[in-house]
Amino acid sequence: MGIVKKWGRYALLLLVLAVLVTGCMPGRTVSNVGWTVVTAEDGIIYTVLPTGEVLALDAEREGEVLWRYPTKKSGGGGLGCSIVQKPEENASLPLDAVYGIPALAGDLLLVTSYDQHLYAFDKKTGEIAWTFPIEEEDGALVGGVTLYDGIAYFGSSDHKVYALDLASQKLVWEKPFTTGNRVWGEPAVDEEHVYVGSMDHYVYAIDRQTGELIWKKDIGASVPGAVTLANGILFVGGVDRRLHALDARDGSELWQTEELGGWVWGEALVHQGYVYFTSLEGTLHARSVADGTPRWRPVSLDSPVRAGPVIIDGHLLLGTEAGALFVVDMEKGTRERFYTDLKGGVLSRPAVVGKMAYVGTAVGHIYALDYSRRDPLVWEYPPPKK
Repeated sequence: MGIVKKWGRYALLLLVLAVLVTGCMPGRTVSNVGWTVVTAEDGIIYTVLPTGEVLALDAEREGEVLWRYPTKKSGGGGLGCSIVQKPEENASLPLDAVYGIPALAGDLLLVTSYDQHLYAFDKKTGEIAWTFPIEEEDGALVGGVTLYDGIAYFGSSDHKVYALDLASQKLVWEKPFTTGNRVWGEPAVDEEHVYVGSMDHYVYAIDRQTGELIWKKDIGASVPGAVTLANGILFVGGVDRRLHALDARDGSELWQTEELGGWVWGEALVHQGYVYFTSLEGTLHARSVADGTPRWRPVSLDSPVRAGPVIIDGHLLLGTEAGALFVVDMEKGTRERFYTDLKGGVLSRPAVVGKMAYVGTAVGHIYALDYSRRDPLVWEYPPPKK
C-alpha cells in the first residue's frame, strides 16, 4: 500500500486531512480544530484544548482551573468551523488550532497557533503579554518553539525559520531563513547552529548568530516532525518511513533504517546509547545510536502512534490514536497496558513529572495518572458528571 493510500488510516493524525475534515481552508479568519497539548511546571499543568482554549490547572487540587483564556466561552470554535476575528482583536475569542507543545520561558507561556501568531501568555494570570505575527501568506505555525539562551526558534508554513528574541520581541537575524517548503517540526539548537527539517526533503544547519546556511542534506523524503540532536548526531524521521541519523557537523548520513510500516513523525528520544521512536502504523522501535542496529524487535501498540515516547520511572510511555496508554521496558522491549479508559486518542506527548503523567486527548480531556498506583487515575479534566 503506497503512502498516499495510507492517508485515510491517519485522517485524525495528519494535519492536512484534519483541515479538510473540518471543512476549513487555511487562512487567518478560519477556526480549525487543534490537538490537546500539555506541559507542566511547579505543580501547574498548562494546556491548550482543541477548541483553542488555554488553561492553567492546579495539579494538587484535582485539576482546578487557575485561569483560562479566553475568560468567557464564545459561540465559535468547537469541533466545527466558524468565521472569527483574530484573538487580539477580541479577547473573548479562542486561539486557532494549536499543534505544538507550549514552551515555558520565565514568566511566559509560549503558544504557536495556526492563525499565524506566536502568543506569549503571562503564566500566572493567563493574560496575553504580547504576540508576534507572521506577516507572510500561509504563515500558519504548526510546530512548537525551541528555546535557547533567551531566543525562541520556530518554523512556519511560509517555508521559513524564525529566531525571536523574547526580551525585545524582535527578530535576531536580518531576515528569516528560507527553506523550499513548509516547516512543521521544532528545530534542534546547540551553541552554534539551528537544525531543522522541511517538507522539501532537506535538513538544514543554520548559523545561530547570522541565520546563514551552513549545510543542507536531502534525505529523499519530506520531514514532517521535529529533529532530535544528541551527542553530535541528528535523528530525523521522514515520510519515507525511515529514521535517518546525520552527522551534525556536515550533514553526512551515518545510517538509516530500513523502510518501516509508516511515517516517522513523532520526535525521537535518545537515552543511554539508544534512540527510541515511533512510526504511524503503530510500532515503537529501539536502535543503537552508533550504527542503527535494533535493540529489540519492534513493539506493536495496536493503533497508529503520532507522538514520540517519554520516560517515566525507567520505562517508555506512549499514547495511541485509539486512546490507550502503554509502558514499555526499555531493556527488554516488553509492553504493558498502563491506562485504557481515555476519552479520545492521544496525538501529543504526555508531560511527565516524577511518577505523574499528564495526558491530553483529541477531544479535550486531561488525565493526571500516577504510575506508582494500581489504579493510576488521580483526576480528570473536565471532571466527570456525577
